[in-house]
Amino acid sequence: MNDPSTREFGPADRFLIGTIGPPGQRAFYLFVQTQQERAWFLFEKTQAAVLGEQGLDLISNMGWDDGAPVDDLVEQGADLPAPTLDADVLFRVTSIAMRIEGNERMTLLLEGQADDERATFAITPRQLRAGAVMALRAVHSGRAQCPECLLPEDPEGHDCPSGNGHRLPG
Repeated sequence: MNDPSTREFGPADRFLIGTIGPPGQRAFYLFVQTQQERAWFLFEKTQAAVLGEQGLDLISNMGWDDGAPVDDLVEQGADLPAPTLDADVLFRVTSIAMRIEGNERMTLLLEGQADDERATFAITPRQLRAGAVMALRAVHSGRAQCPECLLPEDPEGHDCPSGNGHRLPG
């Protein structure tokens, strides 16, 4: 992963996943902080769900689930700092890859659409497990799902396509 166009952050002191904004208007963020810098990466709800589910699977399959609590790290995710400027968000993530670096660390590679939108950072299995829990909590804390059409219900009123065969525009 030593590509000159890749921004390498090194070991993460903080690795947080969460949302900013009210349900229905939320933005999903991955936040990384090292001793030297911090960065936000915008990503999709489905990416958060996959990262959460596959992260927990990986931890289980690698035998890294020692049962140690991660509540302290997960609580940090509740205080996800908001980017103060648009420039604080490095890019919108289009893909996430992970490389295992022994039993104590793994490297995450985030890529965006542009060739120069690549970043890596290292996390521990404990940070991955906490991040997976944060991601899944964020995914499941959104709008309620309509039991008829399985689409998110709008708090302003839900025009269920199951009830009349179409959704109203907007």
